[in-house]
Amino acid sequence: MKRTLVIFATLLALFTLSACHDDSMDANKMGTKLEKKYVEKNSYGVWEDKDNSAVQYSANNKGKIVAIEFNYKQSYKPVSNKAAFADYKGKTADDLKWVKDDLYHSKSKDKYYRISESTDSDGKITHAAIFFNH
Repeated sequence: MKRTLVIFATLLALFTLSACHDDSMDANKMGTKLEKKYVEKNSYGVWEDKDNSAVQYSANNKGKIVAIEFNYKQSYKPVSNKAAFADYKGKTADDLKWVKDDLYHSKSKDKYYRISESTDSDGKITHAAIFFNH
C-alpha cells in the first residue's frame, strides 16, 4: 500500500511540474525566429525581453535571432562566470562547451558561437554578447 502511494505521489508531482513549464523558457534562442510575444522594442528600436530588459536581441531580415546581449550591469548585478554561462546555455544549447578564447561549440546544434564578455574589477561579468561564428 505504501509503495502504491509513493508511486502515485511521484507521478502527481511530475505531472504538476510538467504543467508548470513556461513556453517562454524555450523561446528566443540563437538561430530561432524571434517570438514577439516575449519581447518588445525599446525607444532605440532594440528588441528586449519583456521579463528582463537587460537581455536584448538582434534579428536578421528573416526575423531569426543572430545575436543576444546580456547587460548585467543594467540590472546593477554583475554575475559570476557560472551564472553567466547558465544564461548562455539557456540561449544556445545545453551542451555548450568552451573551445578556446571566446569560441564555444554545441555538438547537438553543430554550431560555433563567439561570446564576448566584459568584467568588472572583481572579475564578475557586467556585459556579454553571443554571436554566430561564421
